[in-house]
Amino acid sequence: MAWESGFYYLAAGQSWPYWVSWSDTDQGLQYIVPDPRGGGVLRTHTEDYGIQKVAQFGGSPKISYWVTVKNHSTVGSYFALRGNRVG
Repeated sequence: MAWESGFYYLAAGQSWPYWVSWSDTDQGLQYIVPDPRGGGVLRTHTEDYGIQKVAQFGGSPKISYWVTVKNHSTVGSYFALRGNRVG
């Protein structure tokens, strides 16, 4: 399943964690990367990513995915997150 989410801004040198969720649907391991939008330069590094499952009493677990992105450019940039299932 390929997907796209959000419209974000990251300043030069800034690092920030981003979260994506599909409610209680486990989509498996997701490869998530920033995709530049609106011009400018985005030199990024994905520092870490993963899956979090939170058990809920009487219901399905809450599934969330996260990725931490660092902008190595000398200018800020806008981007969307793009992802795809691994494997």
